[in-house]
Amino acid sequence: MLHLPEYWRSLPQDAEAKEKHAPPPECAMQWLLPVGVGVVGVVALVLGSLAAGMVLVLGGIGLGFWLSRRASAAEDARAAWERSLICRRCPAVFPQEDAVVA
Repeated sequence: MLHLPEYWRSLPQDAEAKEKHAPPPECAMQWLLPVGVGVVGVVALVLGSLAAGMVLVLGGIGLGFWLSRRASAAEDARAAWERSLICRRCPAVFPQEDAVVA
């Protein structure tokens, strides 16, 4: 059994397995859009447009929550990839916790 990240790094650039066993993409949390939408919503509330302001504020909160969950899921996927092992005899990839060394 080989550690998947080490195996992936050892492959030549043009190998088929290089793409198949590549790490999951990173997804950093971007706060600019949700904060911007929330600020525009607060400005709309202050200027007297209650319906538009509430929609924008709640939309900013919802967008922030969705983006944070997406970033967290990407981080979890990368952590699982870092812990994964690959079998030398077959193309099976599995978590290190499930490894049975015989």
